[in-house]
Amino acid sequence: MIALVTGASGFVGRHLCQRLLEEGVSQVVGMVHRAKDREGLPRDPRLKVVLADVLDAPAIEALIRSSRPQEIYHLAAQSSAALSWEDPRRTYEINIFGQLNLLESLLKSQVEASVLITASGEVYGKVSPEQVPITEDYSLRPDSPYAVSKAAQDLLGYQYYSAYKMRILRTRSFNHTGPGQSPAFVCSDLARQIAQIEAGRHRPVIQVGNLEPKRDFTDVRDVVRAYIELIRKGRPEQPYNVCSGRAYAIGEILEMLLAMSEKRIEVEVTQDRFRPSDLPILLGDNRRIREDTGWSPAISMEKSLRDLLDYWRAKGSDS
Repeated sequence: MIALVTGASGFVGRHLCQRLLEEGVSQVVGMVHRAKDREGLPRDPRLKVVLADVLDAPAIEALIRSSRPQEIYHLAAQSSAALSWEDPRRTYEINIFGQLNLLESLLKSQVEASVLITASGEVYGKVSPEQVPITEDYSLRPDSPYAVSKAAQDLLGYQYYSAYKMRILRTRSFNHTGPGQSPAFVCSDLARQIAQIEAGRHRPVIQVGNLEPKRDFTDVRDVVRAYIELIRKGRPEQPYNVCSGRAYAIGEILEMLLAMSEKRIEVEVTQDRFRPSDLPILLGDNRRIREDTGWSPAISMEKSLRDLLDYWRAKGSDS
């Protein structure tokens, strides 16, 4: 079995490569964007790291032809909703046209592979508390440039399945966290600030944005298990929520992290950390993936946050 992972150096990509190797895949082809992105990937002779850009269509086609993977996990993306407001054009280019290049390369090369496309729970947009948990039948109402790009990825994947009978599995992945996450995301940002305060590098004040939104978090190690189960057992005619089925307010996340520190830390709300538009609640229903694959989340939110905080503590001066 040969598996291709685009965006292999990203948060989920690193964990996915490790999991695939642990499961005995004969070769993992990890596609990265920059040479320095090789750092942090597992050191294993079965992992072949390839430098390529999803926006370089000829390079993607050449990679597909040379590696001839049976499984493709398409993770390469601009994955921050917050950053998408700053550069929506770049978000659309990478997420939509990058995926188009991948699917067209598969068609042209006539390589038959199962493809996993990772959209987002943010495609559902604003929902009221009475409408949660959100099932896959809920309408798509994307409310940020990032969410629009992910809705397009979802629909593009379905179109290629419908028109060309390509085996394409589509996830609508809700928030995930865990060790190794970028501080561009809220859980990691909060954990990093606490670790820096504990190390005496900052005054004992943590800066936060809107603490009211509620999000459905899953540990990244559970997420990659879900992706592997889905690409092998899922049905391409329908999307799958990848979520825990439980929502936490950002304020609750903050309280849990603060309780893990012996330092007395003040909380300072700053307006520059607010988004132009923030969904009040995102809570998914994961019954479909449970029933079709047998997957269920195994790692608690408390363990995810503790492991994340310990990750930043261990980084020390590098954080």
